[in-house]
Amino acid sequence: MYTDLFLALLNRHNARGHPILSALVYAFCPMAAHWWLAGADPVPPFDPVWKSLEDLASGETLMEYLVRYGFDGLIEEIRTYIREVETYRIQHPIQAPELMPLFRGGKIPAGRRFGSGNAINNLGGDWRNLFVYIRTWAFLSQDWRIGMQIPRDSNYTMTGERVLLNLPLARLPVQFNVWVWKVPVGHVRETKIGLLGSDQNQNQLLLSLMKRCNPSGDQPWPNTPTLFTLDRETGEASHFDQTLSDKDLEKMVQSLANLARNGPYPPLNALRQPSICKGCGYRHLCFDKHFLSPHAMAAL
Repeated sequence: MYTDLFLALLNRHNARGHPILSALVYAFCPMAAHWWLAGADPVPPFDPVWKSLEDLASGETLMEYLVRYGFDGLIEEIRTYIREVETYRIQHPIQAPELMPLFRGGKIPAGRRFGSGNAINNLGGDWRNLFVYIRTWAFLSQDWRIGMQIPRDSNYTMTGERVLLNLPLARLPVQFNVWVWKVPVGHVRETKIGLLGSDQNQNQLLLSLMKRCNPSGDQPWPNTPTLFTLDRETGEASHFDQTLSDKDLEKMVQSLANLARNGPYPPLNALRQPSICKGCGYRHLCFDKHFLSPHAMAAL
């Protein structure tokens, strides 16, 4: 899932064709850049991890949200799943052992699902999303906290915020959604920014831009934020290890923005890693001709 990127593309404060955003979407997939610059808006698929963090940041409890979404008849099964994960983690002290094939939890019999159609539609219409949502709230959020070295009793806050990505080549910044943890340290609050992704494949372009970001409000950061990649599968939090030098960043953005404007547009994700296409907001354009928009058709 690349929910943060697609939210930036849908943000009307971000100009279509902005060089920073053009570079980011071209680096994600040249074909997605083609659709975006042709005038097509993405349709992001439901992201249970993102939704879980949104709800968690509200300050309400997991059970309050599950009841609100209509899962009140399945609370006991949900509690059983949480206990199963807790027990399995104690028995197998490795990172996210519940992902192993031998873990048998996270299932609700078809008979028990009857009458919960409206409830599961609140979570994207897929029963697998329910357990991802619960696991993110109950376990991954704490795994990330531990990985970012935030003490449980530190009175920290976690919020979804928009930051501004700036470079001298662009007059206006790009607004980008991130997850921000603020941790009291003495008389100041330490800021940690987490970007959902993969521990194995850090997005060097986005993280290098994020290293120079500013808050969207009037107040500057009290200190330089620390950047982390938050693995949405394993719960690992990896400190940003920059390999793209600052002096090459602007050249890279300009080069990718030029490619986004002029092509070529090979469907690299579909060719190299089709699983990424399942979480792409332009999947309906690439794979279903019946959903081609007039803007996209004109660019073909």
